[in-house]
Amino acid sequence: MRTRFVYLLLAFAVNHLSNAHAGAALDPNVAPKGEEEVSNVFRDMGVVQKRAMPKGERWLVSTYASFDFSDGPYSNYSFHVNPGYAVSDFVEIYLNFVPFHIVSPRSIVDKLQTQISPPVTVIEAKPKMQFGAEVLWAPLYGKDSMGISRIIRSDTFVKFGASMISFEGGDSGMSFNLGVGKTFFFSKNTGFRFCVDWGYMQQIINFGAAVPTKSFASMLLTEFGLTFYL
Repeated sequence: MRTRFVYLLLAFAVNHLSNAHAGAALDPNVAPKGEEEVSNVFRDMGVVQKRAMPKGERWLVSTYASFDFSDGPYSNYSFHVNPGYAVSDFVEIYLNFVPFHIVSPRSIVDKLQTQISPPVTVIEAKPKMQFGAEVLWAPLYGKDSMGISRIIRSDTFVKFGASMISFEGGDSGMSFNLGVGKTFFFSKNTGFRFCVDWGYMQQIINFGAAVPTKSFASMLLTEFGLTFYL
């Protein structure tokens, strides 16, 4: 009984002391501040998500190879050299220049000329050079992890282009393309760019005839290359 009485007395004393100090003011040095502090690490991560890298008001040079996957008789490979300017972090404009095209016949051409009687001759004008313009809009930014210790910043863009193609024989035609792609930034001055385009290209059939036929054909294009930020 005596031990139980001592425990009850101690519990009463502790409860009384707690109530007496309940209204005491807190030390202002340990009181929470009105605005939550954010670590510099998390603050930098927020910047990465909003903008991959500053590009506005910078001169650019975009170089890439293009491959077409059309159902035409010839495969067309081209190398583009596009000087440009970043109007803002989201919009880039380019002059499109293709100094040469590499054109090679597909297997269907050999079949039509050697395995069909009478043979069918496929005559299509081959593109030589190309001049035009491109507009790129990159509204999405992000980052991609490479392993466990490296992060590569990137953006996602939509691109539209229009060009004039000069063919052998002195004739010309139009080409339009609309694509979606990504740019991965290796540094503040270099990026790797990959894009998939839907192309709408004018072709010249019956090349060399008195009245050649011009027609548009749709095709799928893939592009990849380097972009330099000057």
